[in-house]
Amino acid sequence: MNADLILSNAALAKAVAVSLAAAGMEVRTQILRQPVHALDLVNLAADVLIVESSRFHELADLKAIEAMTFSRPQLYVMLITDNTDKTLLVSAMRAGVREVLNLPLPEGALDEAFRRCAAVQGKLQEPPAGSAPKGKMAAFVSCKGGNGASFVATNMAYLMATEYAKSCAFLDLDLQYGDASFYLGGGKVQNTISDLTQQIERLDGQLLHSCMHQVTPGLVLLAAPHDIETALSVTAKQLEKVLLLARQRYEVVLLDIHRAMDGLAIQSLDMADVVYLVMDNTMPSVRDAKRLVKLFRTLAYSDDKLRVLVNRYDSKGFVDLKSIEEAIGLPVTQTLPQQFDEVSESINLGRPLVKMHPKNSVVDALRLVAANFLQTEPPKNKTWLSRWVGVHA
Repeated sequence: MNADLILSNAALAKAVAVSLAAAGMEVRTQILRQPVHALDLVNLAADVLIVESSRFHELADLKAIEAMTFSRPQLYVMLITDNTDKTLLVSAMRAGVREVLNLPLPEGALDEAFRRCAAVQGKLQEPPAGSAPKGKMAAFVSCKGGNGASFVATNMAYLMATEYAKSCAFLDLDLQYGDASFYLGGGKVQNTISDLTQQIERLDGQLLHSCMHQVTPGLVLLAAPHDIETALSVTAKQLEKVLLLARQRYEVVLLDIHRAMDGLAIQSLDMADVVYLVMDNTMPSVRDAKRLVKLFRTLAYSDDKLRVLVNRYDSKGFVDLKSIEEAIGLPVTQTLPQQFDEVSESINLGRPLVKMHPKNSVVDALRLVAANFLQTEPPKNKTWLSRWVGVHA
């Protein structure tokens, strides 16, 4: 792997070159940028691009980077800047930047950043054979607040465990406001993901299992922390270890992810096999779906990884399916019909919809989504006698 450098400081350029060599990467092009010069990305073709920017150049630099990452979505861009404003992180991420380092650089920051970069690029170029975790992983994200991603994800998990006989782990990664534990039973759970990450150095299958809440045979839940302060202590590196272990122990791993695209969310989305974008057919939801799809493409997610679910679909709604597909550039995978009374009852009582209304059309639609994800046929409808035997066995 090689890297193109565009830096303003000769001493920094030397330090970057040393750290790159230590990470097993070579410098392809090194440009010493003058303070008044605009960013010139013509003829740069390395695997990694490292740019030093400043508040003066920031907007123009990000615009140039976005144009480049749009045409080369797998390019790994690192931005070194003196701007510590948190809003820069969001703008940089939208432009396709994978990592932002702030000046002055802490000791070891370059080495750690390049190790992460080398690991990501290595996975892209040489997928490990025979060592991939067996579990399939899907992440659910609401395009707009209130679109119902948590309801869809929790009910999908319950169906996969009960009707598709899959060992399923549900991880509530809406760490500050997650309420999957209520959707899947209504009761308070004893342990949460923060209890697990606080002991990350001794993480193993037994510890993971001890922090899981048993929802039903075949389905376990790793709940979000009980308070926001505890949620802030979970890091992306800790989460990666948890997700890797979960994939090794369960056939299906489902993630409910909050809409704020921070490091934890991106770590989860990177590792997922499929990302479900849950929306409804209203203009605000379509607008946010379009933004998310653009962001996911800059993160090098293929269109095959992204699947659109239109929840509470109303055929008389303001936006039809064709318009949705044209606006966001993806086909709609499945629609879930509007069933306000039954779904509200399920949410308020904290019981999966299939337990209360097994013949509901929303449940039928979720069965199709689950079958599509598992690449199998949906279960055949059971007779009243077989359902009665199943409940009372």
